[in-house]
Amino acid sequence: MKNFKTTYDKSLFDNNRGFSVGVELEVRLIDKENMKPANISPFLFEELPDDLKEYVHQELLQSMIEIVTPVCNSAKEARNFIMDTLGRLKKITNQKGVELAALATHPFERKDDNKFFPDPRYDELAQELGIVLKNFLISGFHIHIGMPNEKAAINSYNHTIHFLPLFIALSANSPFIVSEDTKLQSYRNKIFERLPRAGIPEYFETYKDYCELIDLLFITNTIKSVKDVWWDVRIHQKFGTIELRVADAFYDEERTELIVLLYQALLKYYSNFKAKRELYQISKQNKWNSVRHGLDGNFIEGSRVVTIAQKLHEVIEKLDKEGIFKELKAQDRVEALHRVVDKPSIATKLRKIYQETGSFEEVIKEEIFR
Repeated sequence: MKNFKTTYDKSLFDNNRGFSVGVELEVRLIDKENMKPANISPFLFEELPDDLKEYVHQELLQSMIEIVTPVCNSAKEARNFIMDTLGRLKKITNQKGVELAALATHPFERKDDNKFFPDPRYDELAQELGIVLKNFLISGFHIHIGMPNEKAAINSYNHTIHFLPLFIALSANSPFIVSEDTKLQSYRNKIFERLPRAGIPEYFETYKDYCELIDLLFITNTIKSVKDVWWDVRIHQKFGTIELRVADAFYDEERTELIVLLYQALLKYYSNFKAKRELYQISKQNKWNSVRHGLDGNFIEGSRVVTIAQKLHEVIEKLDKEGIFKELKAQDRVEALHRVVDKPSIATKLRKIYQETGSFEEVIKEEIFR
């Protein structure tokens, strides 16, 4: 590739915005009458107030939108922005008899129920990925944490690989697909892994090493944008953030705040320390355990095995002991973090609704923004 400029750029990171927060929530548009996908996002974008256009984005499907927060100082600030924006969008979608639902997977939709949003990038992806993209009917919840420097960034990235299962289990919200119980807590994660540059990424010694791989993908015309790298965690080379991408989309105000807070606190602490390289098979097994069993799944650390829930409690206690929540002015949320770990997952709650009602429509209603 002629005139290629490396992606290695230390100025990307900003010490003054270290550990800031940004959130992206993918939301489905659902017909009130039949609970099927409603392909109306072009209408919604025509009706958007000017002050929301920066924060509400198109997605692959016309039955989906993405809400993006501004840079926030706290998890609570990000939560409030998401909820306020959902409230404003609901007034627009109500005109079309459409609800907003945080469905990581829709319980009974088929690929032909959806239309792709007209966009050259999506057209290229459809040509390359074929049926893989047609079946890519999932919604996620992504968390960005600002990094003060490149060393903090690579430390945070590598540590996140180890902790991915904790955030999968806390957000698990995709037990059903095409009218079937998958037996999994987060089937969305298995769908995502079908993409060629997705799943658990590699460990890197330095940020420069990370950039060398991204550069190679550009030079070989494998990618055209850093957005074409869909790993479970990535260093976002536009925003100077670490982006956690494994969480399912869900609708639960408090859980939203707590998951963001936990990730912010985790990186604020672990960014100071070099991560050990974890055996790839152990990373894969831990991820599977969280995808399949959620909080009850096993978490392997060396020869030690605990449940993911127990590991979460240990991490929260450690971060509390180190004074991280106090530094983030969130000491009052520590007990709530422990409580959310002890609660049934959203996927478990949805299964119970289906067992009691036999209705996927009732399951969807549980996910609708109110």
